[in-house]
Amino acid sequence: MILKDRPDGKALKVPNFKKLNPYMFPTRDESVLFAEERFDIDKAIAMLLEINKGKDPEYRINLFHIILAAYLRTVVERPILNTFVAGQRYFRRNELSFSFVVKKDISDEGEETILKIVFNPEDTLHDVARRVREAVSLSRSATGNTTEKEIDLVMALPRFGIKAFMWLYRFLDYNNILPGFMIKTDPLYSTAFFTNLGSIGMDSISHHLYNWGTCSVFISVGKVKKGPIFDNRHGNMKIGHVLDMKMTLDDRVADGVYYYNSLSTFKKYVEHPEPLLEPAGYTKEHLDELDLGCVPE
Repeated sequence: MILKDRPDGKALKVPNFKKLNPYMFPTRDESVLFAEERFDIDKAIAMLLEINKGKDPEYRINLFHIILAAYLRTVVERPILNTFVAGQRYFRRNELSFSFVVKKDISDEGEETILKIVFNPEDTLHDVARRVREAVSLSRSATGNTTEKEIDLVMALPRFGIKAFMWLYRFLDYNNILPGFMIKTDPLYSTAFFTNLGSIGMDSISHHLYNWGTCSVFISVGKVKKGPIFDNRHGNMKIGHVLDMKMTLDDRVADGVYYYNSLSTFKKYVEHPEPLLEPAGYTKEHLDELDLGCVPE
């Protein structure tokens, strides 16, 4: 480690027993925790039907927007979720960013691109939907995104050149001297990576974490279906609309209790999304504690 801080985060002080974890488990993929949860989305569907009345299909808010907005608010309230391990050290990320795959054309042969979107901690559901809509529109245009162009340049090299580039990249990253412009658009340097399998009619799957980059959370979103739900009000089971999600988490970042409480917060916002329509009203002190250097308007 040549530099203490990184372009994408500041060094984080942690207890010595936690400092040992990256030496015991050097890679992200060998440090995974798996979590699975079923979400009751009847209230979310009802809210979407109401707020989308009379809207052009292009500007409608969908369930994936709710999931992104819910997790954004969860991370703001549970900030350890926005930390990561790199070079066997802990860092607090200086942005709130989510990545996910977008098909340029909905077909077997359709090209895919991966988007990385930076959010504002005070974004409402409408703000999240707008940012996603703008990013998707840009990715499907002729302009594309810079990540694809960078990959094309690297893959034009001979095999030994690619291997040399990857070695150098990892060396710079490990020592916190990887230039910020190389991190900025890389989707694997993000708060969380989502795969929306429900959009193509599939259920959620358990996915690995990537050793490349700094993403500590992978969330797989399944399809909407009918399933049993426990009715707390009447104390019995009912059949309603449900959605399953599977999460893969870096065990070095947080313990099981913190992840469990974070999942409970996430579930609360997905199942009762009305608060996402309005700003959360976080205090300046709370926002300052997030220590974000990149906050879009």
